[in-house]
Amino acid sequence: MFFGAISLLGSCSSEPDDTKTGSPAKGAKTAATTPTAAEVAPLRVNVFLEYSGGMKGFVPRGGADKPATEFQQRIGALITETQVSGAIAERKYYLCENAAPRAVPFQQLRDVVQGEVNQAALGTELPQMLEGILNMPQATQQVSVVISDFIYGPARKSDFSQLPNLIRTSIAPVSQKQLAVAVFGEASRFYGTYHPAVKTPMTKRTLNGEKVPYYVWVIGPPALVARYTAEVFKNAPAQQAFFGLKTDTPAFAPLLTKLTDPKLKPSGGTVYAENNGLTLNPSDGPVDFSVGVNLRELPAAWQKPAFLAQHMQVRLPNGQASLVANSVRPLTDEEQSGQPVLAPYTHVMRLRVSKLASATATLSLALPAPETPEWVAAWSTTNDNTPAPRTFGLDQILAGVRQSYPTPLPPVFTVQLPLKKD
Repeated sequence: MFFGAISLLGSCSSEPDDTKTGSPAKGAKTAATTPTAAEVAPLRVNVFLEYSGGMKGFVPRGGADKPATEFQQRIGALITETQVSGAIAERKYYLCENAAPRAVPFQQLRDVVQGEVNQAALGTELPQMLEGILNMPQATQQVSVVISDFIYGPARKSDFSQLPNLIRTSIAPVSQKQLAVAVFGEASRFYGTYHPAVKTPMTKRTLNGEKVPYYVWVIGPPALVARYTAEVFKNAPAQQAFFGLKTDTPAFAPLLTKLTDPKLKPSGGTVYAENNGLTLNPSDGPVDFSVGVNLRELPAAWQKPAFLAQHMQVRLPNGQASLVANSVRPLTDEEQSGQPVLAPYTHVMRLRVSKLASATATLSLALPAPETPEWVAAWSTTNDNTPAPRTFGLDQILAGVRQSYPTPLPPVFTVQLPLKKD
């Protein structure tokens, strides 16, 4: 989980040699502290599975000689984890058919995923399905997990030109209540009748294992969406897009003392903890120091060092600071358990201050929210009559989601560290 306070792991009078580099020790005024856990809202999750004729091909009835489709494997694992996860306080399950979502027991939803249902219902058009889900009682306080192929083939052909606007209208609570939307894309083998959005030259086709896409949308308050995707959706596919995702301020602190790994210790000019910040002097050379940060509630893909190294931003008004190349890495279990100073954090990275012009300044470390990823365009098509791992108008559908948020997207989180020039 994330913690609200920023604490400094400063020097203690018994260990002055570990609190500075490059100059005689100075008296430290900040005691070492440990972040305390903030109260977190319970996860209440509603899972919605569209079960229409267009979805039935993902869930053929299996057997010992018939391996499960990718849909059955991944969605079966997702709903099982949702059912058993201790992170979830309450969960409910629904089938989206040709009317309002219908509540069903977990066992019935699992039977549908396993293919133990004979007759699928007529589908509900995509905007109406999303609108119905988000208009349910307390939908904006909970996490809604929507599983569908997201193929939109409206009866009125003029609606095609308004796809982003229709989506934006249908998910109006997203912008009104500042909800987050996470989108996960996957392709699965499909057996049965495929209903494309574009009906020319054929209104439907029979498939025998060709792969077509389906999607999982996770909608809800940003911190709850972050928790669900990090703690429950453990087998998420590589195709991911997040809109409006924000987290609480993570536990964050410079690491100066009680470190057994020499590579974590400060180097360069003078640096020591003082008055809830750092006092340093980079005039004799850049000052490098390590910081710990708890990124446990970020999506798994965002916790990878390559992603963090590419996206993290370091800012220092009236100065110059940067993220040291190749310094971002997750902490090992051994490091966290063997060194109490590292226990509150999941990741460590190294910052470099090479210039500090003013007497005081505030260094900020932020994770800006990425824009719509490139895979969305690659998975989009204007003609889905021939089955392929592409979805009609996916880029337009997600354009409607993106337009529900300001430009630029708010940062996922920002932490700050006061600096004082020695």
